[in-house]
Amino acid sequence: MMDIVTVGLFLLALLLVPLYWLLFPRRTFSDSERRYLAEPPKLTSLKDWSFDDAVETYLADQLPGRDALVGLNAYTVLLSGRQVSQDIWRDREGYLVEAPLQVAPEQLQKRLGRMAALGERTGLPVYVMAVPSTGYVRRGTLPRALAALYRDDSLLGQIADAPGIRPVPLAETFLQQGQSWYYRTDHHWTGEGAYAAYRLFMKTAGHQALPYDAYYHHTVAGYVGSTRSRSALWLTAPDVLTIDEPMDAAVTLSFSDEEGTYPSLFFYDHLKEYDWYPLFLDGNHPVTLVDNGSAPEDAPTLLLVKDSFGNTLAPLLVPSYRRIVLVDPRYYRGSVADLCAQYQAEEILFCYSLERICTDLNLSILK
Repeated sequence: MMDIVTVGLFLLALLLVPLYWLLFPRRTFSDSERRYLAEPPKLTSLKDWSFDDAVETYLADQLPGRDALVGLNAYTVLLSGRQVSQDIWRDREGYLVEAPLQVAPEQLQKRLGRMAALGERTGLPVYVMAVPSTGYVRRGTLPRALAALYRDDSLLGQIADAPGIRPVPLAETFLQQGQSWYYRTDHHWTGEGAYAAYRLFMKTAGHQALPYDAYYHHTVAGYVGSTRSRSALWLTAPDVLTIDEPMDAAVTLSFSDEEGTYPSLFFYDHLKEYDWYPLFLDGNHPVTLVDNGSAPEDAPTLLLVKDSFGNTLAPLLVPSYRRIVLVDPRYYRGSVADLCAQYQAEEILFCYSLERICTDLNLSILK
């Protein structure tokens, strides 16, 4: 009898799955995984052996209940002790952290040399803020064998010893106090982490940092970041997104790839989308100009070369600068030195995750 039931269920699945593909609309994007799903493949030649793989990928992406099945597999890997093989690890307190970075020292040295050369070319001080990884800061909440795999300390030491740059020393403060300065479901720092980094930069650059209560603080519950999407550990509770807004700053924002200006640093329409992080400065643009009309006349201009960590740091810096020029080398292909001259920058700050500093090929061709 059991054999008959098993065969019946198997035949029913063979019938229902094709019907699902035929009757229900095709999904083009997965909000849970934050990626576009495979397009229907086109057969161009009978000798095109990649067509079979493309069909398999497409059918897997359109599988009924895909999100549930992907999540079930992720938790099976976690509970069976095999998460070391994954890109995202879960610590004992439920934080989802990226696996350790494997970088050859010469790769990092090449990028640091480019940063130092930019300082020589422009005659400006170059500050480098490398944000340590969540897993490194939270090593105490990981199994000892996994915690020992992080090598952030040696990479940060290489940055600290590099000639021609002025490192912003985040590691010690983050290791001592920063276990909660990252999101559970995302690799970015929280507002509290960004503020701690802001204070350390201001001290390194010889400026006076503003107190925490000099900003308006907003929170939005329900934030789900990239590490949950990549891990498929769907049961991880959402975060509370933190927004720090400078008081009494007459801000004008503009982008190199768009016309017009904006009177705010924050774009709340992104809260209606699957990814909330572009709320800060409308996400990533080649060049973003932030003008502070209420800044003191002698306030300097900062050129901020950054990845997405810089988007939450910039609002904290606004009150202390007349203008901030944000440059994202992933999208900007011009000369950063020319930008310094064009906008009469007086300081250069690189704000990057440690991983991005070590791996971003765009930094190795910086000019």
